[in-house]
Amino acid sequence: MSTLSKNQNKPTSPLDQIEPHIRQLWKACLTDKEIVSEIHKHIDTSVYGIGLTKFQEIRKQLGLLHTCQQGHTCKSIQDIMVEMQKMYPNAGVHEMIWLLFHEHEYFVTYESHLLKSHKANCLQHHHFWAASVNNIWAVDQHDKWLHFSLTLHTGIKPFSGCILWTRVWHSNRNLQLILSYYLNTVEEFGYIPMITQSDPGTKNFRIVNAQTLLWQMHDLALEGYVQHWWMCTRKNIKPEIAWSQLCCCFSPGFESLLDMAVSMPFTPVPVCIQSDPIHSMVFQWVFIPWLQVELNNYQDRINNSQKHCDKRKVLPHGILELIYTC
Repeated sequence: MSTLSKNQNKPTSPLDQIEPHIRQLWKACLTDKEIVSEIHKHIDTSVYGIGLTKFQEIRKQLGLLHTCQQGHTCKSIQDIMVEMQKMYPNAGVHEMIWLLFHEHEYFVTYESHLLKSHKANCLQHHHFWAASVNNIWAVDQHDKWLHFSLTLHTGIKPFSGCILWTRVWHSNRNLQLILSYYLNTVEEFGYIPMITQSDPGTKNFRIVNAQTLLWQMHDLALEGYVQHWWMCTRKNIKPEIAWSQLCCCFSPGFESLLDMAVSMPFTPVPVCIQSDPIHSMVFQWVFIPWLQVELNNYQDRINNSQKHCDKRKVLPHGILELIYTC
């Protein structure tokens, strides 16, 4: 008996159990057949089943419509595409598709010059070893926005490529705050990695201490060992790649907006945020929460997108979140 027939003879899993998985897989832009195949990994197939036709009914019921079903045209999406292009001026075709779930035809009609710029750069290749999921969590800070009195910090799972966190704050010198990024992620997932990794320096000391302490609490044989790797300059490759991609795809549009915000006077006399504490605090109070939401959206989009295949890469290829969860 075929799989389809078996699914037809079984009741559909309750919607409240499969809806989160459907929405997560839809966000990853999988086809209907691929989503049905993935859903089978999350339900008790001895009791429940779901076929392609039933799934399509559920998808439409949830309001998850394909582009053709939405009835969009190049003209109907032109305004929002122009707006998004201002926000992400360096985004190419692939990036904009993942941003808005629209078809390639828009770029052929209105943004043909982006097709020429959507080419791979000549990069210097380095080897990076990750044994399995949660073998390594690599952390790093980013200080390129210091002239805005803003700093960034991230954590990456190298095996799958998923971003654990990307946080913005006015300083990276608060060790307790940086530790909270690690502890909040551990609390969310319910486990710790085998090893954490970072560049040399004191900014991640609390993460090193917490990681080592937690492992020693669970394995007394590790007493005297540090569960962290200190990487030499430019050897903490995965976070550096993540920062490079963020600077290319995310930063330019938001830097333009921040430049405008910095130039707007909060007092009768225009002043720079670095020279006026009140101006600086108002700027941070307004923009840090907004930027954090945008960074969360960026992280969610990256984790649910598929990177170009790399022949030099031995690790799995595919959508980052699915590599990690499956």
